[in-house]
Amino acid sequence: MKAAAAVPDKLRVPSGLAGVEVAETRIGKSDSDGSLVYRGYPIRELADNAGFEETAYLILNGSLPARAQLLEFSSALKSSMDVPPKAFEVMGALGGGAHPIDALRTTVSALGSLDREGVAAAQQRSIEGKMAVLAANCHRVPRGERPFLPDGKGGFASSLLRMLTGKSIEGYDLWAFERVLLFYMEHDLNASSFTVRVVASTLADPYAATSAGLAALKGPLHGGANEDAMKMLLEIGDPEKGKEYVDSALERKVKVAGFGHRVYKKFDPRAVLCKGYLREMLKRRGEDDKIYRLCDAVEAEMMERKGLPPNLDYYAAPIFYLLGIEIPLYTPIFAASRVFGWMAHYNEQVAENKLIRPDAVYVGPTDLRYVPIERR
Repeated sequence: MKAAAAVPDKLRVPSGLAGVEVAETRIGKSDSDGSLVYRGYPIRELADNAGFEETAYLILNGSLPARAQLLEFSSALKSSMDVPPKAFEVMGALGGGAHPIDALRTTVSALGSLDREGVAAAQQRSIEGKMAVLAANCHRVPRGERPFLPDGKGGFASSLLRMLTGKSIEGYDLWAFERVLLFYMEHDLNASSFTVRVVASTLADPYAATSAGLAALKGPLHGGANEDAMKMLLEIGDPEKGKEYVDSALERKVKVAGFGHRVYKKFDPRAVLCKGYLREMLKRRGEDDKIYRLCDAVEAEMMERKGLPPNLDYYAAPIFYLLGIEIPLYTPIFAASRVFGWMAHYNEQVAENKLIRPDAVYVGPTDLRYVPIERR
């Protein structure tokens, strides 16, 4: 047997492709200094001023819409929310043990079979609207419960929140929820968006690309952290126990959910904003700020012990919890918003497409000889 030649350090592939630039994009960019832009707009500029539909239009089209364009886009989005009964039948057939993201991914794939004749643009608008309805029901319908459907009133965020909770929520609570949706909409070449681009580069249809994006989103290192963060906060329970929990987790080498990010090393700008929204929600409700103090205590301990800032998932989770949203729906909410970013990446990829087919540095043995099974 001949061993493979040693690979010079300069040729070694960075783990996880960290820092490797593999595409050009005009959609959005996050940076280690804590900045995030969508189509050139700093995230805080959009969070302070834009609504969900405005931001989705920007992500998809490259510029903010005029009033007539926004009305047309919002109307088309509402019209695309009607989910075929067969899709809910597929979802329901999976049974109560189905993971919500599995139910969502399987149903999106089924939509592709039901819409074989649609052109790509129509398929994308269909996915963008229907994803919200499917996300809101992917935990309910497999358990045999009836789906909550959009009533055509209000905007995208209001409709999604009503389907998630079964209640009409207005005021600051709705505003804060809409901000979280904005933050989940796009984040350059994250795992799911890159997966969507890889599938798009094969010229597969948007349903296939979205199904692949959902598969990537299921992993706890990408989409499941908001659910894990809330479960952790509920387990700790008391702000006074935050230090004790972090000490124990670090000693046992257990990951503390909601901390650390592949890009943001100083702070996640979305988490900073959500922390403020959480505090304001509690203040306006006149409620005990125990959950805020708990979050702050764990954050302070993680910064002191590990130098790790919280990410978006850490502060999105208690906002969802205060709104009365079931924990298994937190990652599907991520998908209901991120689908707009996925479709923007799908379009950018196919516009100047070349099949994504990277090379690999082979480090295994060579010149092996086959040995008959009797002699092994």
